[in-house]
Amino acid sequence: MALSDHGPRADPTLPIEARNAVSNLLLLCSTCHDIVDKNNGEAYTVEQLSRLKAEHETWNAALRKAGQAWRMSYSSIDYLNVPRVAMLPGGDVVQQAAQRAGLDPTRPFSGQGFAPGMFVGTVRPVFESWRGHAVPLDESRPGAIRQGMYVAFNAPMRSRNVSNRPFPQSLTGIWQDDPYLSFRLDGRTVMIRYDPQWLTTTTAGTDLVSAATEQATYAGIGLVVGESADAIRISALFFGKPQTAEGAFMKYVVQGDDETARTVSVSDFETGLLSRGSASQLLGATCDPSNDDVTVALHFNELEVAPGQIQRETFRQLMRVVPEFRRDLTVAVGTLFTHSRLTGLPKPLDIAAAHLAGEPKVWSTHSINGLGTLLADVEVAFALVRGVRRGQLDDLHQALLAESESYLGAVEVNLRRPTHQRFYEASPRYRLIEADLRLLYSAREYYGELGDWDRRPHELLDEWEAEDIFKSVAWEEDKEQSATDERQAEDEMSEWMAMIDRGAAAAD
Repeated sequence: MALSDHGPRADPTLPIEARNAVSNLLLLCSTCHDIVDKNNGEAYTVEQLSRLKAEHETWNAALRKAGQAWRMSYSSIDYLNVPRVAMLPGGDVVQQAAQRAGLDPTRPFSGQGFAPGMFVGTVRPVFESWRGHAVPLDESRPGAIRQGMYVAFNAPMRSRNVSNRPFPQSLTGIWQDDPYLSFRLDGRTVMIRYDPQWLTTTTAGTDLVSAATEQATYAGIGLVVGESADAIRISALFFGKPQTAEGAFMKYVVQGDDETARTVSVSDFETGLLSRGSASQLLGATCDPSNDDVTVALHFNELEVAPGQIQRETFRQLMRVVPEFRRDLTVAVGTLFTHSRLTGLPKPLDIAAAHLAGEPKVWSTHSINGLGTLLADVEVAFALVRGVRRGQLDDLHQALLAESESYLGAVEVNLRRPTHQRFYEASPRYRLIEADLRLLYSAREYYGELGDWDRRPHELLDEWEAEDIFKSVAWEEDKEQSATDERQAEDEMSEWMAMIDRGAAAAD
């Protein structure tokens, strides 16, 4: 209904608050706005517009639900329309990589000298830790594909209308004449049109010429611009050749630390589209039928979080994913100090391999290459959650991806692995028990027998109560940590007394 008393579909008796309510708002482009309000809105009633709005909101909710986190390990990036990719959520990192390589991101690659080659080498690892979302284009959901969706594709395909001209022509807008990639999916032809001006290298163009006669596998993301009973038409944003496990393995053997390289195998470098069904993997191992409790490290970008933000985001998603009657979890928060230039540690890629490769096998949302890229480029903080079930890890990962801008991924922690012992040695500070939060303390912070020994930050009680996440918030002693504190204090006291005795003996 109109805001004014005299506009199309006006109701002067409707209060101004109801006219401004979200339920009465409809956002249209200028063309559709004119059509809907033509002749004082006679062609479109309030009921019709409300129905159309509800249908559109339902459709958009389905798009958001269907779209899953997408990451890919590439051996080469062949096509990348930088201005369009930069408009995607998380796409700013691609534009920044272009600028660092000395590339003008508003101009096609041809005519920019060596900059495109430098850019491709810089941007390839970005897609291994990217936060892009898309609907997987596979046989499990062809009927769900709709115009306006961002879809992820990964399949053997042929190229059509491809040219090996040194200076590619602009698109004509006619599908039958423009270059595109093509493959069959559930009885329909998938057509992925691309603008050859955004091919990254001459080699990329040559490979596409070869793909006209012999299938080649390409993976990437595009926008569905049309679909029918016979075809799905997609406008490509970027695509390239996915890295094979064998290729990633050989690359690491050449570049990685010799000692760590001896512990890895081809199966440790499995790659592919990451979606709800395959976003994580128990690397090289079968699923655990017992669904035992495990410990998981949730990784966050430390430079993008405010104090307490990691805890809040972790707690909220744990409360959603873990049923209340099974909820008895502890949480610790820390930082991964992995920058070799500062600490003398191994290279980030070697740390990633030690995290994920070898025995015992662990669940992870990261590939070795993707985690290595993160550790090299990002200050990584973690929330260490103990007591979550392995069967809940995928849901927890997807919930954090959807709700947290700073979340980067996760890995199961097994303290039998020396690397995990080294980086995730952190005492729990919080306990989530059913609907309640317990702030953990130990004898180092509060010692009841002494009465006045209380170093607990009591302001935390008020802060967490104000968050309105938990039914109750209270202090709770971590008795295991208190016992450790007391043993350490006794050892320190014994050493101090021994030092006094030695000094006294020397004086005599």
